[in-house]
Amino acid sequence: MLGAGGVLTELLRDSVSLLPPFTAAPSRRHFGRLRVGKLLAGYRGRPPADVAALVQTVLACARYAAANLERLVELDLNPVIVRPAGLGAVAVDALIRLEEH
Repeated sequence: MLGAGGVLTELLRDSVSLLPPFTAAPSRRHFGRLRVGKLLAGYRGRPPADVAALVQTVLACARYAAANLERLVELDLNPVIVRPAGLGAVAVDALIRLEEH
């Protein structure tokens, strides 16, 4: 699931689900369709966000999930701070829960 994090998740009800496998193109399109997509594109004089880095973060999570499919119970990055274009994206908190064998 992709969408705004924190309280914006409930407030905006602005999220989409992608079913793997997927590539960068669908991820980028879905971010553009979200209400927060306007913020990512640059809004009210703010610089555009590093959507390329955000997409790479999503793809890395999908690769991790695929590689750990048999044990993965939950994977959550929240929040992810998307810096201005060229400066990357930073996952501030991550939760990865694996099933114990």
